Amino acid sequence: MKKNFRLIIIPIILISIFVVLHVVGQVKWKETDYLSFGMIVLTYFYVIFTWEMLQRIETQNYLEKRPYVIADFYKERQVLKIYIKNIGKTPAKNVKVILQPDIITFENKSINQTLFENPVQFFPPGKKVETAINSRNDFFKNEKNRNYQIKIHYEDVASNNKFNEVIDIDLDHLENENDIITKTTHDLVKSIDKLTQEIKKK
Repeated sequence: MKKNFRLIIIPIILISIFVVLHVVGQVKWKETDYLSFGMIVLTYFYVIFTWEMLQRIETQNYLEKRPYVIADFYKERQVLKIYIKNIGKTPAKNVKVILQPDIITFENKSINQTLFENPVQFFPPGKKVETAINSRNDFFKNEKNRNYQIKIHYEDVASNNKFNEVIDIDLDHLENENDIITKTTHDLVKSIDKLTQEIKKK
């Protein structure tokens, strides 16, 4: 709003001066002079609005192409995990993630001092980094806190623009989710091996 006001203040001042001079009889213009003056003012606004539109298009194009680094928790086969991923269309660099409060994994290691300890120097589009935290049951049995904040700091490789994302997450929904247990090829092979061993015993 302030920017738009600064852009129109110049023609407003010129028009005001012209009106004052005209009232006191200091300006004697022909009809063509009035027309030319009006065309100058209109041309000025046209140039300004065209420039603003191009700026908005450029900004929109950049927002569509810039890196977007996100982080979240999810549950896979009763294991609670955390991940960071670049869902943008361009690479990010110097990606630093801070989890508050910190979480101790099943290996008795801090998330902030392991996975998120050092900045990731290069993070291309589509890249995903994740780690297992603990089994869902053990995590929610031991952790009373359900609210976490993830702060992500990173830069755009192309423009060096810096971004700071803050994500607030409530994990209550993960505690109450129910899984449909599905068997993978690995589970099937284990079942066949177990059955084979049982047959051999007989």
